[in-house]
Amino acid sequence: MGLFKKKIDRAIAVIDYEYWFYAMDNAFSRKPDIAAFNEQLEGKYDVQRKYFFGRFVGPELTEEIARIKDAGGEIVDAQDQDNYKNDRVDFYMLDYVYRAVLAEKDVSTVIIFTYDGGFVPMAKFLKEKLGKKIVFCGIRNTFATKFKLVADEIVEVPEAEAVRNRWYDMIIDNFRYIHRHKDRPIYPTFLSTVTAVARLNDVPEEEIRNSLQELIDKKIIYKVEVAMNQGENTVRVLKLDKVRAQRNGLYLLEGERKD
Repeated sequence: MGLFKKKIDRAIAVIDYEYWFYAMDNAFSRKPDIAAFNEQLEGKYDVQRKYFFGRFVGPELTEEIARIKDAGGEIVDAQDQDNYKNDRVDFYMLDYVYRAVLAEKDVSTVIIFTYDGGFVPMAKFLKEKLGKKIVFCGIRNTFATKFKLVADEIVEVPEAEAVRNRWYDMIIDNFRYIHRHKDRPIYPTFLSTVTAVARLNDVPEEEIRNSLQELIDKKIIYKVEVAMNQGENTVRVLKLDKVRAQRNGLYLLEGERKD
């Protein structure tokens, strides 16, 4: 059996963590999930070294150092102590890629986590001249065509399921807020829920609208007719089915929280 075991490519990974950290915060209000990223690579690649680049000087990124090291990453502080304004994470990353490829001859795959198009020429050289497999990684829905043209594989973070669950959590949190404030006459309609959740979390309304409809299709959220103005008219109000939500791992009881 062992004779037929699939060979896993040996790889190195260079990661612009400064980009990853701030892009995740802007797009999803979350920190990078390094463990989930490692899982995306496991089984496909035997990653020999993982270099995390950034200017680890401010309190936000300084706090990330321990998480990176716990995940088996190596920190490369790209701050130029003599000329702070000219710090260039990309230069450090390019240098490390070339050095690693030359030093570790058995590495067949180069994994690059970046948004910088300046890596495309280097990737073409590694692929066409040295026969390396190129994997570009980045934040979901941000890849330019030029990356896709040269890459053998594209890895997006967070994964689609994680993104969808994030929108679900925001919507469920809105219903938990309404539940905690029963003394207030809050009647969540489809439109008001989309608007409130999107504004509160500073995320696109389209994403919340689509996710809310998915929750309705799954019957986790349902509509009821509520009489208004002493029965003169009715409004279709949304309700949360807590049992279905809990079965789907979405509804948190009081005192519980997701990491």
